[in-house]
Amino acid sequence: MDLTIKDISHLLILSEKEIQLLVKKKEIPFQILHEKVFFNKHQIIEWALGRNLPINVSGHMKLSEYHIKTLNTLLDKESFHYGCALSESSYIEQMISKIDFEKNVDREIIIQLLKNRETLMSTAIGNGISLPHPRVPLMVGKNKPLINFFFPKKHLDLKSTDGKPVHTLILLISQTIKQHLSLIAHLSFLLSKETFRFALENRLNYQEILDIISKIEETRDKEK
Repeated sequence: MDLTIKDISHLLILSEKEIQLLVKKKEIPFQILHEKVFFNKHQIIEWALGRNLPINVSGHMKLSEYHIKTLNTLLDKESFHYGCALSESSYIEQMISKIDFEKNVDREIIIQLLKNRETLMSTAIGNGISLPHPRVPLMVGKNKPLINFFFPKKHLDLKSTDGKPVHTLILLISQTIKQHLSLIAHLSFLLSKETFRFALENRLNYQEILDIISKIEETRDKEK
């Protein structure tokens, strides 16, 4: 797919003048067709990945930082997907198809970036848990990080660090590095608790899981 300077400006959250300067200096991959500059989407994504640049896959251009105080502010009934028909070969596409993104969100880019991350190293962290996420921040039209829980019908062999099959995939998409680090910190704390791991492995009702998260976080806050 050929993109224009305006398209790339939106995708990389840079001004058109900044893109034009990159073209002039030949610091960004581009092609000339009928004396006009065009870009290949996949080449640009790879270029952005190599520079850890955020990528905008939505129709929004502005972003305000979101401070995560509790994980439950990011979760609701739609964040939990039970009995998912996921396969080792297509689970990323299958997960993304189940998420209710805005219509202008480019799902193809999200899928490409998630696959790119898995080729580097499996995000299956052990104990039946996988945390798929892109390598760079993504703007998906909301200022909050996106977190979705997927419970596949059959456990998946995703080359986990401990060799165990995956029973729960927790998809993470953050719009800044700060959001991502905060989200990982919250999840790491929850996953250190047996009650939370039990809730995921046994596919408890989403409301029960939310209640367990609240209780764990309340205990943590009291200990501070």
